[in-house]
Amino acid sequence: MSTRPTTTRASWWPLVLGGVLSLVLAGGLVVGLGDGDDAAPNESGTPQTGGVSDEMRELGASLARRDSGDPMAVGDADAPVVLIAYSDYQCPYCQKWVQETQPELVERYVEEGEMRIEWREFPYMGEASRTLAVGARAAAEQDMFWEYHGTVYEAMEELKGAGPQLEERVAELAAEAGLDRDRFAEDLDREDLAAEVDADFSEGQQIGVNGTPAFLINGDPVMGAQPLPTFTSSIDDALAAAEEG
Repeated sequence: MSTRPTTTRASWWPLVLGGVLSLVLAGGLVVGLGDGDDAAPNESGTPQTGGVSDEMRELGASLARRDSGDPMAVGDADAPVVLIAYSDYQCPYCQKWVQETQPELVERYVEEGEMRIEWREFPYMGEASRTLAVGARAAAEQDMFWEYHGTVYEAMEELKGAGPQLEERVAELAAEAGLDRDRFAEDLDREDLAAEVDADFSEGQQIGVNGTPAFLINGDPVMGAQPLPTFTSSIDDALAAAEEG
């Protein structure tokens, strides 16, 4: 398992992201919320990464695990840029990012060896979100995280109406995605996988995440499903900084 942020480091981040949040709100934009609503996207393309010192950026970058065996990551472990994504499987803006922005970033940067994406579960929208997040961990156990990831976001609206049949329906979807259904269903009850989800959630809370999607790009926070140019601008800046050493 990868390194977790220390308490000392984490204690700085609520202030950092809180400062960014204040800047964003001051600009009339809407970002992550902590009351069960979703983070609304901004269509302006304005970068949402201002107000972060070099020291704070380094602390954020230290959260990258760079575990080459992490089934919930894509891209080279030693890529110059790491994008950490905190997401909820019931969040429509997370779905939008996964379906529209993520493929573009994978093609432009991940496949070129310039960036790595590391996923974190942040199921803040209720018990169903937590069940789906544990399912993601169960899929990762079968090295099928990304197949599950795409399938569940595709079926998000259907799963929201599944009610008490959620576990049965998500197991069906997992099987359709190629997973071993029986193993997946059994793993949904594993306490160790639930603990890993809780650890991701706690990590997010410690750095001030209170809505999804939320991102760190080599330590720079980007809040919400911002337009593609916001991400490419931040990634290009991070690449340039990495080249300068």
